[in-house]
Amino acid sequence: MRTRAAIGLVLIGLSAATLSVVPSERAGAAPLARPSDPVVLTGADLPTLNNGPKGTIVGFRWSGTAWQQLPIQVDERAVVNFGKIYNDPSAVFYNSQPGLVSRLVYTSSATWTGNDPNGKFDSDDELVFMARDAGVIAPGGSQPVGTLAGTGVQVHVTDPLSPGSEGYVYLFRRAGNSGLKQGAGVKYVTYKFKVLSGGYKSTYQLTNGPNPENSLLTAANYKHHFGDRWLSDQINVTASGASGVDILDRHKALFSPGVCVRSEETFNSPVAGSVEGAFIINKTGAVRAIRSYLGANSGPNTQRTHVFYDRREDIITDLRVHSIPSVMDFMDYSAAASGMTYRNSLNTAGVPLDGNPDTLTAGLPTWEQVTGAQGTITHVGSLTASFTPTVTNYYLDDSTPPVTQCTGDAFAYGQSGAYITSSLPCTDPAQGCTDTLQSTRVMYFDSPGGTAASAAAYQAGVAAPLQATTAAWSP
Repeated sequence: MRTRAAIGLVLIGLSAATLSVVPSERAGAAPLARPSDPVVLTGADLPTLNNGPKGTIVGFRWSGTAWQQLPIQVDERAVVNFGKIYNDPSAVFYNSQPGLVSRLVYTSSATWTGNDPNGKFDSDDELVFMARDAGVIAPGGSQPVGTLAGTGVQVHVTDPLSPGSEGYVYLFRRAGNSGLKQGAGVKYVTYKFKVLSGGYKSTYQLTNGPNPENSLLTAANYKHHFGDRWLSDQINVTASGASGVDILDRHKALFSPGVCVRSEETFNSPVAGSVEGAFIINKTGAVRAIRSYLGANSGPNTQRTHVFYDRREDIITDLRVHSIPSVMDFMDYSAAASGMTYRNSLNTAGVPLDGNPDTLTAGLPTWEQVTGAQGTITHVGSLTASFTPTVTNYYLDDSTPPVTQCTGDAFAYGQSGAYITSSLPCTDPAQGCTDTLQSTRVMYFDSPGGTAASAAAYQAGVAAPLQATTAAWSP
């Protein structure tokens, strides 16, 4: 049995792609209205480009009068043994052996994960572009200068929420002397991973943290800072009109309110148990950046992956740990967020985020939002499990909170997220367990003035992602 829930410990597919014949142009087709959303294809979705050089693929759109290059990004993936990522295939942490677990992950030579053994654009690698960069259908008669004839692939993108809206992207192999760059000279995000001790492979303590960082993601609409592997401690909304102040105290993880034995702090520090941890990848590209890591105390195979776009961030969590009594995943905002409005799908009118307690309709919402002069953040999430957890929303806005604040400051400003109140079975495959829990939190960053309608629209888009079909194309 598989269950799905919203907000908090959160897996959502970014897009779906199938190989099919592209339909003919529809009269009066509207452009795509998903400016924050990506389209992600795998090598399997692009068979004519599959198993060829990854660096020679370039993307274009037809503007209606001319070809225009657009940025694309290829991210390599492979099935990698977690013992390799820890640089110790025989390591045993808290009765769990990472070397018994292998999963499909992003690859990197900058970590012990290493490069994809297949250096070509293979079936499980990803190619990504932003939906807003798509153009209209291209006429016959020409193809972009500097591309090789016979290599064209037409990608037709549609929005299931807006029948008749569509966009087209054209992929080619560049000619050897064309000078075309895969990223088209664009960089939508900048991610600087910095461990204060020095180089990752030479100084990172895989079994004896903490490992303080000063890592920063900078995008058009937000900044996100990390002080350690699990230490997410700063978010600034920088969309037009936003004040740009840091409104985050911590992105927190606990067993239950006020229970401090495990937290995002202990995941990094030598407190009450093993402190193993390793990075899978830290990468920045033309379209997105990726931060992925392993290790959360007695869950050495627990994994979190951040995928950063310029207006959106996806946080994917794979829980792999022995049985635990409960778990929480929530945002704790800072005093600088005072004056914002918190609302969710069960409380659309919202309540002021001011450190004074509020009573909300209980239950599990499909979206959450904070909005004010500081900007707008909309959270949409889902949870997929092989069992049926009991999940509810957690909310606390109290400058003198009734429970101990285990990490961060002493206040609770708009604390909000998911709380699984029921016990969870063992989800660590290294201990012979077969249950699973995987989740995704999708965060959208916007200007001040967010509404319940705008949040519901984001939730609908996450539930019904953009669709892409591909076919060979030639002029």
